[in-house]
Formats: sequence, C-alpha cells, structure tokens
Amino acid sequence: MSNSLKASPTGLEIVDKARQRLGWTKTSTARWWQDAHTSKATLRRFWQGDHIQKEIFIAICQAVGISNWETITDLTDINTDNSTPYIDWDEAPNVESFYGRNQELLKLDKWIKNGCKLINITGIAGIGKTSLVLALVDQIQSQFNCLIWKSIDNIFSVSDLLANLLNQFNLPLTADINAASYQIINYLQKHRCLIVLDGIDNISENLELNKFIQQLSLHRHQSCIITTSRKKQNNTEINPKIVANLALNGLSKTEALELLNSRGFTGKELGISALIQLYRGNPLGLKLVTPLIQSMFSGNVAAFINQNTLIVGDRLRIVLKQQLENLSELEQEIIYWLAIWQEPISFARLQTHLIVSIDPAKVFTEIIELEQKSLLEKWVNDYEPSFTLQPLIMKIVTDELVENATHEIKKCTENQDISYLKILRNHWLLRPGTDDIAGEKIIKQLRESLFRIYGANLPQILKQILLLLDNKSPLVIGYIGCNVIALENFN
Repeated sequence: MSNSLKASPTGLEIVDKARQRLGWTKTSTARWWQDAHTSKATLRRFWQGDHIQKEIFIAICQAVGISNWETITDLTDINTDNSTPYIDWDEAPNVESFYGRNQELLKLDKWIKNGCKLINITGIAGIGKTSLVLALVDQIQSQFNCLIWKSIDNIFSVSDLLANLLNQFNLPLTADINAASYQIINYLQKHRCLIVLDGIDNISENLELNKFIQQLSLHRHQSCIITTSRKKQNNTEINPKIVANLALNGLSKTEALELLNSRGFTGKELGISALIQLYRGNPLGLKLVTPLIQSMFSGNVAAFINQNTLIVGDRLRIVLKQQLENLSELEQEIIYWLAIWQEPISFARLQTHLIVSIDPAKVFTEIIELEQKSLLEKWVNDYEPSFTLQPLIMKIVTDELVENATHEIKKCTENQDISYLKILRNHWLLRPGTDDIAGEKIIKQLRESLFRIYGANLPQILKQILLLLDNKSPLVIGYIGCNVIALENFN
C-alpha cells in the first residue's frame, strides 16, 4: 500500500457533503484539522487533490464521520511501491495573512528552476521568513514529487534532525552522522524533493549542522533544501549557482499599507508612514501594534507616534530575547553601547569607548557577526560605515540593559562588592558628549527602576556605592563613578 493517498473528484464531493452537514468550512474550521491531528496546510492540500500521508488522509475522513475512507481515494493513482515519495508539511505553521513579497517569490522560483540546491533565507524575528516559504511552497509544490517541512522548534541536535528525516523517508536509522547524511543524500538523488528546515537557529551544534548542510549542497542530486534562520550562513565559498542566500528585509511601504489596510487603517491616517518606518516594515511588529493603536488610541496613529515609544508584543519579545541571550560577552557589550548611543556610531568611535583595549580586528569580527544575526543596521556615508540597532532590537536591548543593571546594583548593595557592577563599569550610560534628553534616556529609566526598589533611600544607596570605590584602581572602577553621579544628579 502506498505511503500517501489523494482524494478523487467524486471522493471530494462526498467529503464536501459530510462537512456541510457538520456546518464546517473547507479549511477555516480549526476543529477539523485539530481532530485529525494535522494542520490547516495539509487540509488545504487534501482539498487540492494532492498526496498526503495515508494516516492523515484517513483521519481527515474520519473527522467528518466517513469511516469507509477507501471510497474517497483516487484508485487510479495508488502505487504499491513502498518507497513512493509523499508530501508532508504537517509541521508547517498556519499563517494568518501574507502580503507582498512578489519580487522575493520570483527570485526564489528562478533559483529553484535553475537548479539551486540550497537556499538560505535569513532575517530578524517577525520579518516573515516562514510566511514567505509557505507562499513559495504553495506555488511550486507541483514541481516536486516529495515535500517535507521540518519545524526545528523541537529538534535540538543534528542527530535528532537526521533521525527525523531518515524516519520520514522510511530509511534505516543509524547513530552515525556521516552514514545518515549519505543515506539522505542518496534518497535526494533518487527523488526530486523539496525539504524545508524552518528555524535552524534552534540547533546549537553549528559545526555539525554546517557540515550536514554543506554536504547537501555539494553532492549531485535533483532536490532543493530551503532553510530559514535569523543568522546568515557561512557558505560564501560555495558556488552561488548551487547555494543562494536571501536576506529578508521589511515590507515595502506599499506592502505594509496593504497589511495595515486589512486591519482597518486606510493608509490616509496621519503618521502611517512614520509607523511603517518605526517598525521597519516588520510584518509581525505591525500586526502586534495595530490592535493597541485601535483600542488605546481609537485608531489614531499620530497619537501613538507622539508617545515616542515602541510597543513590542510578548510573542516577538520572547523570540528576540532568546536571540540576545545567546550572544557572546563582547557582542552583548557592543549592543549595549549601541543602545546607549541610540543613533549610528562609527567603528572607530565605538572602539574608543570600550573600557578594556581589545584588538580592533576582534571587535570588527563581532560587529560582522551581529550584522549576520540581523541585529544591526549599517549606515554608509562618504567617510566610513556606522552601525546602530534596529528599532525593535533597540527597545528590547534598552529594557534588558536597565533590568540587568538594576539587578547588578541590588547584588552590589547586598554584598557590598562592586564586582557585580559589570554594566555600570563597562558602559557610560549617559550618552558620551551629550546633555540632551535623548542622551539621558537610559539613566532616567534606570533611576526609575531603582526608585521602585529603594524609594526615598535611593540617594543613600548611591552614596554607599561611591564609598565602595575608594582606593580602587581606575581600571576596576571604569565608568561606575560617572554613572552613579549621573543617577544622583538626575532630576
């Protein structure tokens, strides 16, 4: 019996009558795909007459009360070969809406038709990487006789990924990574497959993962692998005709307006362009902020913009914070400085403010790494490039900086030990060379955070910290004294 089945036209009519009796829609009734333990995407493919896994095909029929599922199948299409490739993107998420990206879709389609074996799609969280791939797969799935979508949310090692794929292809399991890789490559040589690995950031074994992905791209086969990631992959030495990289940016103004229009904004509201620019066209960011603008500001975009703030929903905040938690110590120090400056800063200027002299090559390497992780924006002028944080990242980093600095001050006062004050030592929180309100932003936030803990005792707490600096070397003190005095004097 085949591993996959598809419905006949007559069978689809039978299922259609069954779902009408239940009052269900074809694809929008969540209970249907939930009862069948599948996804909306698979239910959609069922209605398109595409192949889906046999077990899921049966479950979809049974969910609407059809037990004799054999009467639904297309008997002319049944293949008795157990190795028959099948389509399975049950792990693909449901996407609420998709706008624009026509140029990106055309580019991806062209790459695949030209024989590209590996496509890496990268970009900041919420930018729409997964949605783009779902839209692409909807368009091109007929070009393949095997489609596998793997969401890496619950796969944390290369071994788990390989075992998962081996099981998907009904191949013998092996603990040997090299042997497993070659089994998969051999399968891709025999069958034209499209494999989507969505969110490979979750696999921590970077070297093993890169090795496996490079093997997929270097061997001869007729398949294509698409990965999504927040970090650009290091494959610059591979033939660009075989491996392609797409760095996904925010929606264009026209595309963002289409999204906002679907949420009740006509595009004529004052401040709408500023809103799009503030979120850099990030689709998820715009989707999360629009309900707040409607409920808190009665749909007045300009009133929201005038608050001079940026709202980051919990869903997006969690993903971004997870990414920031995995940064190296120097990467974290750099992004804290960029959050303090709040505007593009040159490499040379950044270098001069680091408390400990570090090899410029090392600092530059970390900046490149941050850019590859889609955290930085690069501004190029006639002199030299400058770097800043994307607004969403700026908001998260600023909040985290204040939260962590508050925790460090609390530990310092409890233990009477300034070694806890790493942030205050390594960073001048009052933006260097400024006395404007924007430059005092972090000092203001930190003082408010400390006041919530110490109240009227805060001045005494700050004086205690200054006393702890007596007889300490300038290198040990760093910026601590400057920061504590700024906190004391802030009104």
